[in-house]
Amino acid sequence: MRPVSIMLACTILSLSAAQSPSFARGCRQVLESDVKITSMRVYADVLANAARNGWDYTPESIVSGSKRHFEEMKLQLNDAGYEIVPVGVRLYCKRWDKLAAR
Repeated sequence: MRPVSIMLACTILSLSAAQSPSFARGCRQVLESDVKITSMRVYADVLANAARNGWDYTPESIVSGSKRHFEEMKLQLNDAGYEIVPVGVRLYCKRWDKLAAR
């Protein structure tokens, strides 16, 4: 995934309209479900561009490509310093404890 894709993913994740952003302020955590949704949106754009160029994919290759895209996005976000948090886990930031103690 290119650096532009990482920035696009981070922007989409932080501006999620469905709920408040899952980024913990000042921390680099993001919900896995938000990464999945963003990955699906970006992959849909990739497929739309391919279709406009006359490329045709089987349903099986679309599904496997979607899974690969999601896994690659998670790896890229991890490499960029983000922690992918499973759904149901409360986002946590040590800095919040320090601020609350003041």
